[in-house]
Amino acid sequence: MKHKEYEKDTYLNAMYPLNPKSGNLIIEILLEKYIYLFNEWDNASFKRRDLDPDLIFFLDECSQEVSLEHDIELVITVTEEERDITKENNIIKGFKNQYSHYLTSEERSLKELYKKTLLYVIAAFTILFASSILEETLTVSPLSTTVIEGSYIGGWVFAWEAVSNFFFLRGEVKRKIKEYKRILKAPILFVYLNEK
Repeated sequence: MKHKEYEKDTYLNAMYPLNPKSGNLIIEILLEKYIYLFNEWDNASFKRRDLDPDLIFFLDECSQEVSLEHDIELVITVTEEERDITKENNIIKGFKNQYSHYLTSEERSLKELYKKTLLYVIAAFTILFASSILEETLTVSPLSTTVIEGSYIGGWVFAWEAVSNFFFLRGEVKRKIKEYKRILKAPILFVYLNEK
């Protein structure tokens, strides 16, 4: 079913070729040298080196364009003289390390978001409940009316924050988690250009 939708989507079809064997959409990365995959300021080994920020931006853009129902694979094209299986294995480990870190960070953010949302709900109910009690107990005066109205507004602000976190921000974080998981399970293949 998803491949029928892919065939109908001319933009997706033009930008991301389909691997007929695996059924994955291919994200192509064309370079001359392995080193261009990484941040030029980072001198660590390929296993620990940070990926180039432009590459990360490119992969994020591609991941947003390709529906989550499609699996992907990364095809890195380098020149023939660069061929080095050891470096390639270390590059794959470097990719996995960096995206594992991103995934862990987003999962931590999601937990923090749930905690904040719960605190906002508790604060909202507490403030609204206290406001209703104050409204019944305080004598009517301009000051007491201002305090009560202000506390009602504060309670509804906390309630709105809880709703905003749960229904809007949570969706963005969950999508990022799914994108990172998809990149982590994506095969990384190397193809070689013969410049002769």
